[in-house]
Amino acid sequence: MHLVKYSVVIPVYRGELTLEKLTMEIVSFFNSEKLTFELIFIDDLAGDNSWSVINSLKNKYGNLVRGIRLTHNFGQHNALICGIRNATGEFLITMDEDLQQSPSDIRSLIDKQKESDYDLVYGRFGRLRHNKFRNLTSFLLKKLLRIGLPGLHPDYSAFRLIKGEVAKKAISKATSYAFLDVFFPMRDNKISSIEVKHSKREAGRSSYSIPKLINHSVNIFINYSVPFVRVSAWIVLLLLFLSFAYGGYSELQYIINQTGLSGDSDLFEIAPDCLLLCVLVFLSIYVATVFWNILNTRKAGYSVRDNI
Repeated sequence: MHLVKYSVVIPVYRGELTLEKLTMEIVSFFNSEKLTFELIFIDDLAGDNSWSVINSLKNKYGNLVRGIRLTHNFGQHNALICGIRNATGEFLITMDEDLQQSPSDIRSLIDKQKESDYDLVYGRFGRLRHNKFRNLTSFLLKKLLRIGLPGLHPDYSAFRLIKGEVAKKAISKATSYAFLDVFFPMRDNKISSIEVKHSKREAGRSSYSIPKLINHSVNIFINYSVPFVRVSAWIVLLLLFLSFAYGGYSELQYIINQTGLSGDSDLFEIAPDCLLLCVLVFLSIYVATVFWNILNTRKAGYSVRDNI
């Protein structure tokens, strides 16, 4: 039995300056709508004063607010998994802590879900209000992920409303390196989106630096992209074919001339070694990725230090 209708799950990273206003707006929204809810903050340990703020919010709002503090910085999606596992609501709402997503738009997500009993509704941002460079990198990353992960919903975002049972089923498939939106579009799930506002960041700075975005993208492609695996496999096969073809050609020349390829350039002499090295590199990456995924399947990608 669900304890509340809605669980609002919010990963927190450098949120000390926005959490109080965000909480006030969320509480005001649900009280005005007369809907039962809980607000779950997961402190992803940025090293700021966020946990103290969460404690003060717990003291102020009582059982409406719950706080979970992780032992290290595990990343947004692992923090979300922690929040989803601890949520009791019939529906889950996920959003960021930076006030770029408006609590008032939760109404739009709820109304859209009711239209056709959707399992998942994404908040689709009409216009991103990051700086120009961040807008460009976000656009390019989204395009690349759509190519590499064909099943990914085109309007995926961090602002979501999802049935609790669907969310919990999805996280059961996650490994320690999680990208939740890969698991949400399961075959039987009905997914839609609705346009919502995107505001400028009111305080602090984004946790996603360019190196982090690149690292995040590479990990997603290695762990989840079927095209990436296919391309890697074809490259390995091509290199193997070229290596065998050159070996056969060299052997044939030796049989015919009994001298090998004397006079050929050094390039031809080292080509088999280079091809073999490339094959070994690609095979090592692939095998390491496979074993990493096997070892981390069903392994929690986070650990909890405090729970209030």
